[in-house]
Amino acid sequence: MTEPDFRGTVFAGCTISDKLGQGGMGTVYKAHHDALDKTVCVKLLSPDLARDQRNIDFFLREARSAAKLEHPNIVHIYNFGQENGSYFIVMSCVEGKSLQDLVEARGPLPVSEATLLIAGILDGLAHAHSKTIIHRDIKPSNILVDNSGMPHIVDFGLARSMNEEKQLTMAGEMIGTAYFMSPEQCLAGKVDNRADLYSVGATYFYILTGKYPFDGKTSIEVIHKHISNPVPNPLLVNPDIPLWASRVIERLMRKKPEDRYQNAEEVALELRKYNSGELSLSKTSNEKTFDMPELSARLLAEGSPPPPPPSAKPAEADAAKMAAPLPWAASDPTKAPAQAPGSKPALQLGLLNNAIKIVMHLALTLGAIGCFILAGASGKLSGSLSNPLATNPIVTGIFAIFGFALFSWALFMKPRKFTFLYALFALTAAAAAYAGGAYIPAPEGADIAAKGFLAVNLGMANIASATAPLLYAFFLYLLASKLVFRGSWLVKLLAIAAYIGSLALTYVYFKAGLPVTPGGTWLAAAGALSAAGLATAIMQRQFSFFSNPQFFFLAANLAVFAMFTNPQVEIITQEKVRVDAESVDLANRNNRADYRRALEAAQNEVLYDVDGRPIEKKLTPPQELKPLEVGVLRSQARVEYYSALSKRITAALADSAGIVFIGLFLALMANICFIEELLSSYRDTENFS
Repeated sequence: MTEPDFRGTVFAGCTISDKLGQGGMGTVYKAHHDALDKTVCVKLLSPDLARDQRNIDFFLREARSAAKLEHPNIVHIYNFGQENGSYFIVMSCVEGKSLQDLVEARGPLPVSEATLLIAGILDGLAHAHSKTIIHRDIKPSNILVDNSGMPHIVDFGLARSMNEEKQLTMAGEMIGTAYFMSPEQCLAGKVDNRADLYSVGATYFYILTGKYPFDGKTSIEVIHKHISNPVPNPLLVNPDIPLWASRVIERLMRKKPEDRYQNAEEVALELRKYNSGELSLSKTSNEKTFDMPELSARLLAEGSPPPPPPSAKPAEADAAKMAAPLPWAASDPTKAPAQAPGSKPALQLGLLNNAIKIVMHLALTLGAIGCFILAGASGKLSGSLSNPLATNPIVTGIFAIFGFALFSWALFMKPRKFTFLYALFALTAAAAAYAGGAYIPAPEGADIAAKGFLAVNLGMANIASATAPLLYAFFLYLLASKLVFRGSWLVKLLAIAAYIGSLALTYVYFKAGLPVTPGGTWLAAAGALSAAGLATAIMQRQFSFFSNPQFFFLAANLAVFAMFTNPQVEIITQEKVRVDAESVDLANRNNRADYRRALEAAQNEVLYDVDGRPIEKKLTPPQELKPLEVGVLRSQARVEYYSALSKRITAALADSAGIVFIGLFLALMANICFIEELLSSYRDTENFS
């Protein structure tokens, strides 16, 4: 139906000039109010909707609700009613853009600007709530920001009085916009002013990150996430967001209304205090219910920064003090003073000296890891490996130099000085520590030390996180591969146990929460490869390309991975096959229908040539489209699944400081290499003497 042209039409003394936009209930026009001699907006109910009395009631209820409100942050209503066959609302005109348009044009808004806008929205809602009016559809497109930066709430079409008895919504009907709807609205339950606060929290999340808190392919999927999923941490989307803003969003968007803020004035006041620096998290440490996803909750649980990890230097000083009274202790026992018959103090002192070396080496490597964490944390923007070098190159370089110096000192202590495997573990540990510091989601303005402590604290707090089994499996596999060829049966059994533990942890990680049955073929393959790995681990005493337990257990882990991922890929494939078949079938039906219509038209319309003979039209039947091959769709599904899995693991590692864990594991492997070399050298010296 063509929309009528209302330009020049007069409604309640307002002459329509231009069309400004169109919403769900009607169209908004710019107009001139003759009596007030000012520009206003006139909202007209769509003629199609006006055929239903229920829509008219909704439209007029918006006018009645908003007309009760007089506040700078709420669009003012001058008049409403019916005239010229249309229902209208005359309201003040705001020269500016909606919050939705601002974010789409500029991206995420600066924290200070976004916070002041939200505080203004809350001021308007506080006034509406004081008049017992609930908006029920707060979202960026319903907030107009004028040229001075002041927000104005519009569209009270879904507003309802808390005292209103007449229910215009049907039982079980959801009212609101899915992306910003509170859980109680999603469940079509009873709502109060706290539903608006939830929507404000979702709006705050959106304008700070440029993304919806919950997204999905359908409204039903989004609604389900609002009801059941925890609020995502905005720090993981935009690391520049301060921790207090994440805290406010989390509290605004709690599932139960009684767990949220209870009124808009409280939130507006708190936001302004945070924004001005008058209030900080340290002043609100008595709140123990800070339920951010694991990333931030544990950091604030005690209300004080975690104790700093011990530095390398005290350990070195203690080791030096312990070593000083023992100048005769050396790896070569022949240099020890003569001992009384029947005593073995030289052996004991040699072991003590080696123990001190082990402690010193551990302290040096952990100190180096700490330096590289601080080097990565010296940037101004989390989540970028290059940012520390670009924004703070001097500090980053100093910490990196100290880290390399400590690793060099540890390398100097080695009996064999340089070995490829040790160097590999040390370099990868340094790289992982640097990445862990760079990716730690620290609050805006945090200094380097705070970021370093946050990395260590999160790593320790998430020692049993969802990603931890995969990290432990990786460490156990490396440890077993290092020990498996040793001659001692005890060490060999330890290596076999580590291999089995690694395989079990891989199984636990990929099995967790899986709704499908793993593939039997891959289960059998994993069992056969594990048995082959056990056999070769028992028999082999040196490295072999063909009879290699490291290879067999790696293949067994990959088989476990395939055992659980292939069914997932198959589910995605079947869905793609179904969707592709439906789309191809629809396209073929449309093509056949078009062909029949063209054929009927050709039969009804006869054309003649210049001699008066009828021209015979020849139409080619449409070629039947065929669905894509299952193999092609399976490849697409595999890429899609592996990409999602990679993102999930990467996000989990950043969320739980898992990259720092990896750096520590690799540093421990370097220490194991050192201990192995030290003991081997000590045994050689003892045998020589």
